[in-house]
Amino acid sequence: TAEIMDGINALYDARVPKSWVYNPAGDEISWLSPNLGVWFGGLLARDDQYRKWLNNGRPFSFWMAGFFNPQGFLTAVQQEITREHKNEKWALDSVVLHSEVTEINNHDNIKSSPKEGVYVHGLFMDGAAWNHHDNTITESAPKKLFSSLPVLHVSAVTTNKDQKGARNTKGDYGPYGGYLCPVYKYPARTDRYLIFSVALPSRDHKPTHWILRGVALLCATA
Repeated sequence: TAEIMDGINALYDARVPKSWVYNPAGDEISWLSPNLGVWFGGLLARDDQYRKWLNNGRPFSFWMAGFFNPQGFLTAVQQEITREHKNEKWALDSVVLHSEVTEINNHDNIKSSPKEGVYVHGLFMDGAAWNHHDNTITESAPKKLFSSLPVLHVSAVTTNKDQKGARNTKGDYGPYGGYLCPVYKYPARTDRYLIFSVALPSRDHKPTHWILRGVALLCATA
């Protein structure tokens, strides 16, 4: 059939067969990769995360890119935290995600889960870098397109308790407030691949500086 021939030709050219990525209706059923090697490496990494979760229990840190539907994973985090605060009568409709960049650079060094929320690793910064000394967003190094972000702590708060959002002009986010950085599944920045947004401290520049830089966080660099 034509589909089999397309698959054979794709494998010969080290490309991912279309039928492996999209179903007949055109919906994405796996993940986008530039070549077959990267796609298969992603398959092994995803399988490894799920098997360890199944056999060893809940991971201390989650690889965000390993989820086919990361938005659903984050929604589950909101639901879990809402249930933990049922005595305070938290409602899921009034709960929003709240993220903070930790000082943990290697997720393998994490020995326990956070008291609330989850640790997330594997994100890359595009258009900027992370200053580990001052814990703030900074300019990219020359000729370096991407840089890794330390482990991210993702939790949730009610809207009336969100005191540290990007609109905040004091505290941990610097004198100008935080930059509300979008997080995408792929380098192709479309609403289809937008996951959520993270407020990053910006101590030296106003958020508009990073908007003009087009700074974003990516789950994959290719």
